[in-house]
Amino acid sequence: MPKIVDHDARRREIIEAVWALIARRGLDAVTMRDLAAEAGYANGALTGYFRNKDEILLAAFQHAFESTNVRARESIADATGLPALRLLCLEIMPLDDVRLMEARVVIAFWDRAVHDDRMAGVHENAMAAWREQMCGYLQQARRQGDIGTQSPDDEVVDTLLAALMGFQINAVLLPHATTPRRQEAVLDGLLGSLPS
Repeated sequence: MPKIVDHDARRREIIEAVWALIARRGLDAVTMRDLAAEAGYANGALTGYFRNKDEILLAAFQHAFESTNVRARESIADATGLPALRLLCLEIMPLDDVRLMEARVVIAFWDRAVHDDRMAGVHENAMAAWREQMCGYLQQARRQGDIGTQSPDDEVVDTLLAALMGFQINAVLLPHATTPRRQEAVLDGLLGSLPS
């Protein structure tokens, strides 16, 4: 009887291997041979799941955003308004080992995205989705009477996204100065200014 292979599970294993390699050695050091070895496959066996290295890297980049979104949906659940906005931000922020690894992966891909339209599209789509979600939570908060500031929602979201991306960079490059406590304090300061 032929062995049944779960292609989606295998693709996830390969993506996890990519993440581990990038976190340890950086994006430029990732080769197909290294990927195969990290994932426990013979060299050349990855082509049964991905056509080439670029396709693997694109999937790994997209998976970082998808992982964040899955956690955010679970964390937010039925929350609305400012509490929901805060929960979304917390899932994007590198506050633990998992989210820090995601930050390392995403940062490694940013330079590549500047020169690769498909990767740029993944980043643009993720930012657009988060922007829409954040604006929705801000509108809920306004309807609930929890926001008094006259700052347009787009400006508030611009500030939040800039802070979140900054947290990712600084947590990777300056971890001693970008502790989870300090990140949360900055976020709470930003959100705390909205009711006034």
